[in-house]
Amino acid sequence: MTHIHPTAIVDAKACIADDVEIGPYCTVGPNVKIGKGTRLISHAVVTGYTEMGENNTVYPFAAIGTLAQHARSNAPDAKLIIGNGNTFREHVTAHVGSDVDQKITIIGNHNLFLVASHIAHDCVLGDNIIMSNNATLAGHVHVEDRAIIGGLSAVLQFVRIGKGAMIGGMCGIAQDVIPYGIVMGGVRSGLDGLNLVGLRRSGVEAKLIFNLQKAYQDLFFNKEKSFTERVEELENNPEYKDNPLVQDVLTFVKNPSKYSILQPAQG
Repeated sequence: MTHIHPTAIVDAKACIADDVEIGPYCTVGPNVKIGKGTRLISHAVVTGYTEMGENNTVYPFAAIGTLAQHARSNAPDAKLIIGNGNTFREHVTAHVGSDVDQKITIIGNHNLFLVASHIAHDCVLGDNIIMSNNATLAGHVHVEDRAIIGGLSAVLQFVRIGKGAMIGGMCGIAQDVIPYGIVMGGVRSGLDGLNLVGLRRSGVEAKLIFNLQKAYQDLFFNKEKSFTERVEELENNPEYKDNPLVQDVLTFVKNPSKYSILQPAQG
């Protein structure tokens, strides 16, 4: 049975699963779909063409599915698709897509968005991502599974963040960050190595991590060859063929992108 507080405003056209809880002073728009087990605690807004899966939790003053913050777009039919098991803490904002892209923003499963973090129009997010307080994604950003974005960090439009990458607090990211990379140096910083702690906590075998570290050195520190040549060497090196971590990095750097790959800081 759906539990809707008497002070909540839920449009009669909204599609709400039977056991959804909608708390005091929440607002749900006519084109919203909310899956079972989802909770809107209080004062939350879910609007636009938003499809929210199962067992999500939306905390007070979050705004989910509002229009893109884009000067050249006003697409009221754009969508926000949200998977299962996500947590949107206080003041989180997640916008629908824009008509300068595919008119869709996608958020996967089991992500944690802490206070006042922001998912802009046309972003595509995977699973098990953490965005800390006031972390901000500009439009069209892609974030892969298990990435972590620290508090007060900002990611530029169209940038890609690879799986398992770690972005520290107060970083400005303006280039693509490889899978399992780590960035800790503040605004416009370089790549600071690999997220070894995250890999170990994920239960990755030590030999795979060690092999990835060697590949990292070969990819970024062989100054006698261009970056493209180094990528080709890694691709053709049998030592790395059976390491899924290295293959993740190679797939990432070979995929087309608006930006180049973030390199280690010179020093």
